[in-house]
Amino acid sequence: MDSRGLLAGFVALKLLLHLPILTRYGFHHDELYFIACGAHPAWGYVDHPPLVPALARLATTLFGESLFGLRILATLAGAATVLLTGLLARRLGGGRFAQAVACLAVLVAPVFLRTGNLLCIPAFEPLFWLGGSYLIVRIAEGGSPRLWLWLGLLAGVGLLNKHSMLFFGLGLAVGVLVTPLRRHLRTPWPYAGGALALAILLPNLVWQAAHDWPTVGFLRGLNESVLAGIDKVQFLAGQLLYLNPLAAIVWIAGLVFCFSAAGRRYRILGWIWLVVFLLLLVVQSKIYYLAPAYPALLAAGGVELERRTARPRHGALRPAIVAVLVVGGLALLPLSLPVLPIDATDRYARAVTFGAFENIYEITGDLHGMFGWPERVEAVGQAFHELPEVERGRVVIFVAGYGTAGAIDLFGARLGLPHATSLAQTYWLWGLPDRPIDTVLAAGWSVETLERIFAEVEVVRRIRIEHADPGEAEFLVAVCRAPKSDLHALWGKNRPW
Repeated sequence: MDSRGLLAGFVALKLLLHLPILTRYGFHHDELYFIACGAHPAWGYVDHPPLVPALARLATTLFGESLFGLRILATLAGAATVLLTGLLARRLGGGRFAQAVACLAVLVAPVFLRTGNLLCIPAFEPLFWLGGSYLIVRIAEGGSPRLWLWLGLLAGVGLLNKHSMLFFGLGLAVGVLVTPLRRHLRTPWPYAGGALALAILLPNLVWQAAHDWPTVGFLRGLNESVLAGIDKVQFLAGQLLYLNPLAAIVWIAGLVFCFSAAGRRYRILGWIWLVVFLLLLVVQSKIYYLAPAYPALLAAGGVELERRTARPRHGALRPAIVAVLVVGGLALLPLSLPVLPIDATDRYARAVTFGAFENIYEITGDLHGMFGWPERVEAVGQAFHELPEVERGRVVIFVAGYGTAGAIDLFGARLGLPHATSLAQTYWLWGLPDRPIDTVLAAGWSVETLERIFAEVEVVRRIRIEHADPGEAEFLVAVCRAPKSDLHALWGKNRPW
């Protein structure tokens, strides 16, 4: 089998891992939010740039309310990530074993398995980082300096996917300064590439400025709440878990290759990873933020392991390396993909982590986030139709989280429901109806919270959501009347970032 057939085989295997179970669970709350954002086209949103909402709109336009049609985009992006990793390994001088190890390491990484089964921003990140790495390798090999323009184009679109593409840019800048690539700084091409990336990002920056830089406020709040709880030990341990602990031999070998004499020409790949790693370690970040930096390192690792096992006396190491990656991948597969019923997934997670997590939903929370949305919408629909007809025409549905709001917007039309309103993320920007509001159908809020806002609160539905996170298992729907203050004024005082 030549290398093209080998890479095609890994791409097919990636697709075969996902396609049979792509719709096993339901919509994820983030997917529902992206669909809602896509229904409100803009150059920006509070917590993300516009690319993935645009893809969600494309999917719903082409396939309607199809979970398969929505997620297939992420699965194809995952397959492309596997292919690009193999192609980069080949570009770095790797033969079939190097390409196989690189592709296999990406294939079995839990973080890429999870994102390949869900429409999410991280599903597309590796494509931009890998594409940028491939282009910089070609430049390092003496390719046309005009490749800097293509790199700028790729980076600009990557920034429209996630602003953390700036991390790649920082690593690239440092890598250029400390390697022979700095000679390119005496030419106009790197600056032209950077200007092109900025030009592509500019509409999003204009949107941010027009809306008082909501993403900056959102990230500041995230850092003070969620990220402050992730210490450096957790971040370091997470790198092993998210990439598959047994695959550490590959990416560590990639670092060795990049900083060795054999990989001197490609040292910039090592610098990109190292700079981003140190940055995220210092500033505190979510564990998966470093994930898109790994495929290029895995490609380099495949080349290094191929070099190290080239002698006949080391031949037995090659099948051992493959076996280690496969065993690690199979062991963690049920934590990454919905291959088991959700209760069995929880039991398996407790077993393989030896009970280390008091709340196992820290591991399986994303999978639990795919349950209960139709039930929530049904409860809201029943409460809506029990209202007097005169109130149904002017009632506002006020929802606690963007998942439920997105579910109402997606599934509610068939029940005759109006669009949801919410204080969550970009829903706040979309605001309340521009008219007096006297009756509110509140969903997902606690009674205590509602009684601070309304003089009359009547709980009309109280249901249990099977398989939901325990903190979200009870779902309330309440009819609220007689606001204690003007809701439009209250809305303006409760910007969620």
